[in-house]
Amino acid sequence: MVIVLHGENELELEEALRELREAVGDAAAQSMNVIVLDGRRVSPAELQAACAAVPFLAARRLIIVEGMFARERRRAREENALLEALSAVPPTTWLVLVEPKTLPEDHPLLRWIAAHPDLGEVRHFPLPSPRALPEWVMARARRYGGTVTPQAASALAALLTDPRLLDQEIRKLVIWAAGRPVTPQDVERLVPYAAPISLFELTEALGRRDVHRALAALHRLLAEGEHPLGLFGMIVRQFRLMLLMKEQLENGLSPAEAGNLLGLHPYAARKIAEAVTAFSISQLEAFYRNLAELDVAIKTGQIPDVVALETFIVSVGRREIP
Repeated sequence: MVIVLHGENELELEEALRELREAVGDAAAQSMNVIVLDGRRVSPAELQAACAAVPFLAARRLIIVEGMFARERRRAREENALLEALSAVPPTTWLVLVEPKTLPEDHPLLRWIAAHPDLGEVRHFPLPSPRALPEWVMARARRYGGTVTPQAASALAALLTDPRLLDQEIRKLVIWAAGRPVTPQDVERLVPYAAPISLFELTEALGRRDVHRALAALHRLLAEGEHPLGLFGMIVRQFRLMLLMKEQLENGLSPAEAGNLLGLHPYAARKIAEAVTAFSISQLEAFYRNLAELDVAIKTGQIPDVVALETFIVSVGRREIP
């Protein structure tokens, strides 16, 4: 049996390898029946010899070859010999070919598998797309016997994209939740990368004109040590993005298309697109001018920075243009 594992998702690829190792037997059986070869150096003859050996006190041998097609150029004769060696793999051997990059559909190895479906299989491990990442987070939580709310999954996916780092945080959150669903508050409390979540809460509350929640988030951030001018800059950036998003949506773009144009994470783009439905372009332009005026007032000492923040938040809650 020839098994091809390819793709950039190292976490899931390594898990698949571990499962194959465990299928050989315990640690003692693995020590005698699992062989790892450097695919960049192994010759067709060496590969065939390794596969031909019979298992020792086990039902099968596992031959792992890493990066056999990693070299950009192989001589056609050598490549053909390697593919021919695959046909000689006995039933008692699992030959696992590991490629850390996604192979193109027309790759000779994939074409060989397609032509010999009874002799092999292909498993692809791509990185989750930004759109699919929240669902991936929830699936990983279920793997560990826990659940994550969609809001918490989206918050975590907005902070991290590396599967290995995400997996570490998911396991930690599931243990912390102890049977209940993981919430955005859990992510904010436990994930070291989650400082922006409170900022998201503030900007989302502004987008909904929820003055009470926005003021509460502001005071919590200030109590946690956030500098008022840093928060002011964040609000300026948020309203600039809201204005740009509103313009692109009115030009006929979808939230995803507008997000790509503005360089936003899909989650952030979706949230901003939802927020701007409560505002007209003229309102957003007026709020943006108001922020510029407050910036001057703060820098010239006409108004304390915290008072300026509170004044702006209250003005957003009004229906009329400030």
